[in-house]
Amino acid sequence: MNERYALTAELADLTSEFKVDRIEYAFFEKEQYEPTGQIPVIRPIGGQRWLSAQRWGLMPYWGKSSLHADRATLGEKRYLLNMLAKKRCVIPCSALLFERREGKKRIAVYRRRHAEKRVFGVAGLFDVWLDSEKQEYPMCTIVTASGYGAEGSMPLILEGEAMDKWLDPAYNRLESVRELLLSIPEPEYRTEPVLP
Repeated sequence: MNERYALTAELADLTSEFKVDRIEYAFFEKEQYEPTGQIPVIRPIGGQRWLSAQRWGLMPYWGKSSLHADRATLGEKRYLLNMLAKKRCVIPCSALLFERREGKKRIAVYRRRHAEKRVFGVAGLFDVWLDSEKQEYPMCTIVTASGYGAEGSMPLILEGEAMDKWLDPAYNRLESVRELLLSIPEPEYRTEPVLP
């Protein structure tokens, strides 16, 4: 399963590919985004698409499996149902990073890029946690699908109409959203080793 990713596209690429209307995040290219750090996300607000920052990983009480949400079991977790209906986002990526054991000791790192695009979006769910002083902490999780070869679960990549529906707040019937997730095919990737 990938637990890191890269975003090396320029801001102009993001605004064009994802039809971003407003930017509230000091975006910069980064070779490696990691869990619990701030990551760029695109979410709908008032009929516009905003690029903002959120913590990768849900908190507080559901933190054990907070980085990823498997599309096959989303309906089994009550706390995710509200997010699935009303709090969907897209996480822009240039490459997914994953590790593979090769031999007894060596762990190699690989990079998966979209076969045709410099930047692509993966499905995400977000929430906002309020602390005791009512300070907001926006956070998100990445929606994955299992059965993608040796790496196990991989993030769901949204394209075209699927992305438009995912970011449309009016598209909120749980059954329709689940059907959308199940209809997303595995994309074509180029996989390459990350040299030390």
